[in-house]
Amino acid sequence: MKFYQQFSHYYDDIFFFKQEKLNFLKSNLPDQGKVLDVATGTGTYALALAQASYQVTGIDLSSKMLKIAKRKAAKEKLAVDFKQADMKEVDHLSLANDFNLISCIGNSLVHLDNKVEIKSVLEKLFNLLTSNGKLVLQIVNYDRILEKEITELPTITNQVANVKLIRQYEFKDNKVDFKTTLKTPEGEFNNSVLLYPLKSKELRKILEEVGFRKINFYGSFDFRDYKPLTSFPLVVKASK
Repeated sequence: MKFYQQFSHYYDDIFFFKQEKLNFLKSNLPDQGKVLDVATGTGTYALALAQASYQVTGIDLSSKMLKIAKRKAAKEKLAVDFKQADMKEVDHLSLANDFNLISCIGNSLVHLDNKVEIKSVLEKLFNLLTSNGKLVLQIVNYDRILEKEITELPTITNQVANVKLIRQYEFKDNKVDFKTTLKTPEGEFNNSVLLYPLKSKELRKILEEVGFRKINFYGSFDFRDYKPLTSFPLVVKASK
């Protein structure tokens, strides 16, 4: 997670707010309810949901990310319960098991080491949902990455902030080495982190084993069909 600590200052310049993401999340919620945002980062969507009158808890491993999230919450006068925690230890936070929605987006799930860890975390999230509560996940479509042996993701550029994020993949055994170069006015930062390239069939199997039902895959947050060889993200909606 060192990479995310380093570029937390530039996170919001790289990963912009997208209305379709918020709309997707809200479509899985009643008019009022509770949300747990796992790997909340700088809290962009946690704060947007709080603005829409939802009761939101956001967790992240990075203290620097959360510092920015809390600063944004104070500026916007929004009440979000931000907690520093590893998603693997979400069951240690004494959270009530009455969340209407749990979200884990931004390719966060695949930072876990293997399918055993992924299943363990999803079991813990399942237990925190209220009856008929919804889970929303979003990861990179690794069906496409692995089949086509893709070694680069699209570069993200913010010309106004003069920031650029270059993203490359290197295949290592059953992992993907995610190499990043962040170019900023203050300098260039290079990092890498190993990811588990979770394929859609593996993910569906795990979700079913955990007990999730009504599992739907999408190729975007605007509900486009998921196509294993062409969709860039894999967006998942599932019910308890």
